[in-house]
Formats: sequence, structure tokens, C-alpha cells
Amino acid sequence: MSLSSRLSALAPALATLAPALSTLAPARALVGLAPGAVTLARLEGVLKPKLVAKRVLECGPAAPGEPWQGAAAALPAITAELKDLRCDVTVVLSNHFVRYALVPASATPMSEDEETAYARYCFAKVHGERAKAWEVRLSGADATSPRVASAIDPGLLAAIRASFPAGGRPRLLSVQPYLMAAFNRSEARRGRHSGWLLLVEPQRACLACIEDGRWTAVHNAKGDYEAPQRWGELLERERYVAGAAPGDVTVHARMPAPAQSGDWRFRVLGGPAPEGWSASDDRRLAMALCAA
Repeated sequence: MSLSSRLSALAPALATLAPALSTLAPARALVGLAPGAVTLARLEGVLKPKLVAKRVLECGPAAPGEPWQGAAAALPAITAELKDLRCDVTVVLSNHFVRYALVPASATPMSEDEETAYARYCFAKVHGERAKAWEVRLSGADATSPRVASAIDPGLLAAIRASFPAGGRPRLLSVQPYLMAAFNRSEARRGRHSGWLLLVEPQRACLACIEDGRWTAVHNAKGDYEAPQRWGELLERERYVAGAAPGDVTVHARMPAPAQSGDWRFRVLGGPAPEGWSASDDRRLAMALCAA
């Protein structure tokens, strides 16, 4: 019997098991933190996730203070809605709140602490002494290739953890930068992909280049890039820095992506949308849903 025939034969059994799996598996709560809003998308189901609750809570950056403080102050209002629910929580952080650095491959093996220290050194070369206090994480585990490091203010991570205390029914599963959540959802996660990944938010664009499965550039730019005509301008500037040619660009943005602009070919970040999600009404949940 061929593999396809075997899978077809298993389909009725999987359909029968689906309700039981949905009952046994905890619900998922995906929370997005951005300067303008905190968003919540609550999902149930394993094989066919369903959007069962959603909320957008407007907020503004605290002034004076760090840009994430407004979102952190609004977070308890979201977590109050989850306090009696058994669910796994993933928090996705806007690129406004995250710094990125491309960490060169290491010529010699390093311990995990040495890798983190090396990444922190890469941040310090650009941002100075303040980088010493940041929470730093590295992508992947292959130190023989360039890796992307992310850094956030420790106060932001402390505020998130305080909102989901250990032992509570909502369980904080992970905190993910937007770039990493989108990368994990993209084709670049699977195999030796080449192309660009462009994430567009209000007053922010994050652009990464991947060649044959290897990170070659990452740039987190402040500015108005929501109009698609600005995407080509940004890509043209950054391709010379990265030494890369025009090509395919996977885009995650509120605005629909054009098919092509000059030598750039755009496509929307894929992945199945949960049942109950509306492309017209729920665009502001899109960042959080990258982690679905």
C-alpha cells in the first residue's frame, strides 16, 4: 500500500480522534504587545484551530519611559480575562521593542554562556554599555553559520512574567520576537530557503535576508513603510548592504502585497488561518497569530 493510500485510510480515525484531542489539549492564548495596542487571540482545537475569543486593547507608550511600558501597563487587563482558564500563553513582541544583530559564525566551539557573551558583544559594538543589561537570545543551534540575536529590556520580560505567575492556570509558554515568530511560520524554517522576509508595522519595518538557509542580513528600521511602494525602496537600499540580489520577498503587513515591484516578487506570509478569523476585521491580531 502506498503512503498516500495509508494516509487516506487513517483519515477517518484521525477525524474521530480530533474532538478528543481538542478536549485534552489546553487552549492557547496568543498575546501581541505593540506600542499602540495589546491584542489577544484565544484558540481551541488541535487539527482545526478555532478562534474562540479576541480582544484589542488600545494603549500608548508611557512618557517618559521605555516605549514598551504602555503595553506592559495594559497587559494585566488582558491577563485578567485568562485568569480562570487553563491555557498555554505565547507572547509576541513588536519589533519596536526588540533589537536584532547578526552574529558571525564562530571559528571555535563555544559554551552557551560564551555564545551569549559573544552576541552581547555584537550588540555593544552598536549600542554601547547599555547592551550589558539586555536579555539576549540566539536563533538556532548551529554556531557554524551566522545567527540572529534578539535583545529586549529586562524590565519588559519581568513585566510579562509577573502577569503570568508560576502556578497560575494560564501558563506562560514562550515570549517571541515578531521576527522569530514570522520566521518559524515561513518557508525559511523548512529547508535551505533563499529570499527576504519583510515585516511591516506602523512606523516600523523589519527586514531579513536568508540565502540557502543561512541568515545574511537583518535590519530593524524606524519609519513609515506601510505603503507598498516604500517596500521596494527599503529593499533596494538593504540589498546593497547585504550584497544580495533582488528576488522573492515574503511579506507580513496590514496592506495587501502587490505581486511584483521591479525585480522584487512579493508573496504573503502563509499558513492556515484559524476558523473564525476575518482578514478584514482581525488584521490587528495578525502579529500574535504568527505564533499559532
